[in-house]
Amino acid sequence: MMSSPPPPPLPTAPTDTSIEYLSLTAESLSAQNAHRAMLLDLEARKRAATIDVPTLPGQVRDALRNLGEPIRLFGEDLAAIRQRLRMVLARAEIMREEELGGIAGVDEQMLLPGMRAEMQEKEEEITEVTYTHASMELIHARRVIFDYSVERSRRRLDLERRLRKGMVRWTRGKKRARLFNKDDEEEDDYLGKTYLSLKDDSLLVKELDEKCEKVYKTVRTQALEGSQYGDVRPLSAVCTSSLSLECDGRMPKLIATGGWSGGIKIWNGGDDHNMSKNGGSKTDVSPLDLLGAKSIVHEDRIMGIAMRPYLASTVSIDGVFTMVATASIDLTAKLCKVKLNPDSSSDSMDLDEAKNNEKNLYSIEECAHLTGHAARLCSVAFHPTGRYVATTSFDHTWRLWDVETSNLEEGRELLLQDGHAREVYGVGFHPDGSLVATTDFGGVVQCWDLRTGKSACHFLGHAKRVVCSEFSPNGFQLATAGDDGTIKIWDLRRRRPSASIPAHTNLITQLKFAHSTSPQNGEFLASSSFDGTGKIWSTRDWKLLTTLQGHEGKVMGIDILDGPDCGIVTCGYDKTLKLYFGQRVIN
Repeated sequence: MMSSPPPPPLPTAPTDTSIEYLSLTAESLSAQNAHRAMLLDLEARKRAATIDVPTLPGQVRDALRNLGEPIRLFGEDLAAIRQRLRMVLARAEIMREEELGGIAGVDEQMLLPGMRAEMQEKEEEITEVTYTHASMELIHARRVIFDYSVERSRRRLDLERRLRKGMVRWTRGKKRARLFNKDDEEEDDYLGKTYLSLKDDSLLVKELDEKCEKVYKTVRTQALEGSQYGDVRPLSAVCTSSLSLECDGRMPKLIATGGWSGGIKIWNGGDDHNMSKNGGSKTDVSPLDLLGAKSIVHEDRIMGIAMRPYLASTVSIDGVFTMVATASIDLTAKLCKVKLNPDSSSDSMDLDEAKNNEKNLYSIEECAHLTGHAARLCSVAFHPTGRYVATTSFDHTWRLWDVETSNLEEGRELLLQDGHAREVYGVGFHPDGSLVATTDFGGVVQCWDLRTGKSACHFLGHAKRVVCSEFSPNGFQLATAGDDGTIKIWDLRRRRPSASIPAHTNLITQLKFAHSTSPQNGEFLASSSFDGTGKIWSTRDWKLLTTLQGHEGKVMGIDILDGPDCGIVTCGYDKTLKLYFGQRVIN
């Protein structure tokens, strides 16, 4: 047999060494590295928005220090520092993927200082979202808030349904009732009952419209009733007393002010405020008469003040009428009880004698110190139940405190909530007690659900800082204002703005809706501004009703007195406290 021929030899690589490989020039290498750096920066910018970073300045500094980065560069503010930390973490994440083969073309020389060691130590690290376990006190508080908000919302929604049905009868007549889909045999009886129900509801709508007309006529006749020098330094905050649903009796009208001197003063808000422990009138005083004072409450300026709603459970105990909460730039908030002074409550002592004896009708006693914020405090607000108080601070957080269990030694903190990228300033509670709105210097408005601890929604639309927020008594509108001079009305049901009011020419310092427990029925909104004016707006069409003038300079705060007189009180940088009353409409 003949053997097969051997296979042909395999081709071999050319062994020609005449081919010369040239290295890139320095200019080409520089251009290539610049291109790679640009790609890295673009990818890092995309991922930076999805990376969570701490909000507290101290935690941000620690994170930068651990990464070997400068703590602060020249000209950087807190927001810029947090953004730089995001970029550093985004680049580190890209480098990890490059080592695992995820992204090609990234040079190891592009790593930032300290990033290589951090990558080697955390190659297999998994980022997880962690939640803080709620304390038993916070769980109990959420249950209390839930029970309270459910009952309040039920009442509010029942009234809203009646008003809507009344509007059907009031605007479209009896024919609207025939739109109900019922069986033929039951139609006549059902329509008859529906007509009677709609007739009663329409009478309610007619009554509310008539009251609104009287309120607007009263507001349009607002005039300066009195003016007082409130302090030796500018007044920075003012608040008034209000009634809660559980306390419908005749209670005194009080005004509380706080100023740069760190003291608190209580003033008369009307002639019908003086009450003894048994409820009888004792002395005759004039509006804006000084009723109580405490010269030193804080070591520095008071930035926010709030008065607890009158509660039936506390008014009759030891002569305590209400409680005042203050927030200061000395990093503390304080709670003070306002009590009837036993030395001035006797029948034989009149006002002149009380003044001569330097005894005020009311005494102010500190009852709790709330400490824990890492930066200056801005605003304070009482929950509608009167059992909790919220504070905001420049440390990018807001906190919820328990009023009942706090004392002079320690304030009982229930909740520490972060989530704002800038300084938190404004705070306001929903009338049902279910939500709280906070604002920050970045123009962000956050609504938090107190029953679950989660963010319910947020609003963006202000061009500059937002410094105040206030919920409407109707429960579905939120008013915010700030440095851009506009008032924005947000619809909580649709989660979008429903109105934008070019209200003032300068920063708006405070917003207040009319009371819902009086004939005012939340029919108007009051605002104060650095432009030296206060203004009253209709909540039905957001038109201007009247302008309050009289301050020589910035108006630092505004509030509304409960009652048919629609009293408005303002405080200003000119150290004065001013009271405006309208002419009450009888017919």
